[in-house]
Amino acid sequence: MSTVSARGADRTVAGTLDVARSTVITVGIGETLIQFGLTPVVAVIPGLGSALGVGAAEAAWILTVFILALAGTLLVCGRLGDLVGHRQMFGAGTLVYAFGAILGGLSPGLGMLLVARALQGVGAAMVSGNNLAILTAAVPTEQQGRAIAVVATTASVFAVVGAGFGTLVLALGDWPLLFLAPAPLALWATWRSRRLPDTTRGTRGDVDWLGAALLAITITVVAIALNHPHGTTTSDVMPVFHVVLPVIALATAALFVLLERRRSEPLMDWRQLRHGGFAAAIGVNTVLHLTMMATMYLGPVLVVRGLGRSTTAGGMLMVMVQTSAIATTFLGGWLYDRTRAPWLRPAAAGVLAAGFVLWGLSGVAGSYAAMLAVGLFTGLGTGVLLAVNNTVIMGALPDDFRGVASGMLETTRHFAHAFGVTIPTAILSLVVTGLAGAGGDAAALRWGFFWSCLGMAAVAGMGVMLALVPGGGKTVASR
Repeated sequence: MSTVSARGADRTVAGTLDVARSTVITVGIGETLIQFGLTPVVAVIPGLGSALGVGAAEAAWILTVFILALAGTLLVCGRLGDLVGHRQMFGAGTLVYAFGAILGGLSPGLGMLLVARALQGVGAAMVSGNNLAILTAAVPTEQQGRAIAVVATTASVFAVVGAGFGTLVLALGDWPLLFLAPAPLALWATWRSRRLPDTTRGTRGDVDWLGAALLAITITVVAIALNHPHGTTTSDVMPVFHVVLPVIALATAALFVLLERRRSEPLMDWRQLRHGGFAAAIGVNTVLHLTMMATMYLGPVLVVRGLGRSTTAGGMLMVMVQTSAIATTFLGGWLYDRTRAPWLRPAAAGVLAAGFVLWGLSGVAGSYAAMLAVGLFTGLGTGVLLAVNNTVIMGALPDDFRGVASGMLETTRHFAHAFGVTIPTAILSLVVTGLAGAGGDAAALRWGFFWSCLGMAAVAGMGVMLALVPGGGKTVASR
């Protein structure tokens, strides 16, 4: 009798492991889709604009529209996952993504392409807002750090692959392939989603559609205000971007907060943010992705425009940073699973802060070799912090609120991506303008890079302070 029971238990364990492995693969495909919506376009925006017959500023909206649709709908997609099932939302999201990708590849011009990219971004939000909720439901707690690290590593690998793919496609003169290529992968993810665990728990409630609209408006208005063209905007129109739009954004943000605090079923569950560990970990996530995107932007700008090297040299610097992050993400997850050490997160954030200071000094000195070395060092902090902090976030809330945690994690991630270029660009432009003519444009840009790096080091320092807040323990919450 005991032998039969043991065999049954073995089969149960084996089945659980099979589901976990299959889930990790499917969730990894979902993260890959998100990367293929971002990095190939980031790498080729100027060339893509030329292919479409538009300027670089207009072409940048091909990326911005995707990020805005993704960031603006993540919370509502996470909430819908809690209500109707994370598996169902994931499967539907991959279909929406595939349709948007096909429509983008068949678009005759920029207008239709922007519509397709917005649709693709919504599909990405449906996937991204439920990915981690599905993963943590399928993988045993003691293995979640490694599982999240595997998915994060997959995303990092395809961030590098995507940049190379975008460059190759533009070189071949076949820009529609840039958008058509991920469609088969999205359809494969749809087929695989049938085997994902069913995480529907019968949660009752509704969706705060008004709150979702206010959040989307706020994010969109802020993005337009910060990303308006400076060179072609007249002085008469400039106050619209500098005054009118920021006021509108502040008003809609205030309305959003007031509405969410009064609703019994808020889109953003403020009760969860009263949990200091969870709120701090969300703050760390914002810092991490701000610095990550700043790195991707600042490094190539300095190498090409400040040091006078080729675009290949700028790309090699990013490959080094990404390679270091890939190599250390799994290490971070493994260390956290083994030790649950509270010092891992602040130490990793400290590496980021130190890395930006060293990067700034390397840029002023004009040393490309030093920038490569510091890039490897900075990637260490990025990889470890990514794996450990994601695990802390997903373990801080009750199981019924996995969608809330996943949605907030991904919302802050992509919102930080949107501003990870804007903030260092503003610092860089301010310094370069102030130093115009003092030692040449290249020298001014190197000093602009230095102060931008110091600014991002200060942001990373805030991450250190937030990471010192303990992240363990689940909140007790009910709807």
